[in-house]
Amino acid sequence: MLRRKAERRITILYAGRDPVLLLDVRKLLLQHVEDTRYIVTTADTYKAFVKEFLQGDFDMVLLCSSIKNVERKKMASLVGQRSPSTPVIVFSEKPFSQYDFGTLTVDPRPESLLSALTETLKARPHYRSA
Repeated sequence: MLRRKAERRITILYAGRDPVLLLDVRKLLLQHVEDTRYIVTTADTYKAFVKEFLQGDFDMVLLCSSIKNVERKKMASLVGQRSPSTPVIVFSEKPFSQYDFGTLTVDPRPESLLSALTETLKARPHYRSA
């Protein structure tokens, strides 16, 4: 009997209004991480984010720069209160920007995103089996 290699499943909550960045994230995940299935849920407002976050169980949260910083701070705070072990990656508005919320600030260029996503995945090896 042949055994199939276990496929990992990673759930991501993406908060943003920029469809190009969302597409970049999905492409990077598909192209660079093997044996993994991704479920990306999107929210384009704070209210939608709260609803999705409270109803879901996410391995990672991505906060796009297309959302105002005031709202992103509230989103990061909610994640920190409800699920402190869930990493929050904040996309910077300009290169070298840093924020006092979230786990990690990343420049939204594809190579920076890829580095942040893969490092976060390596740091959290306990993803669900599909």
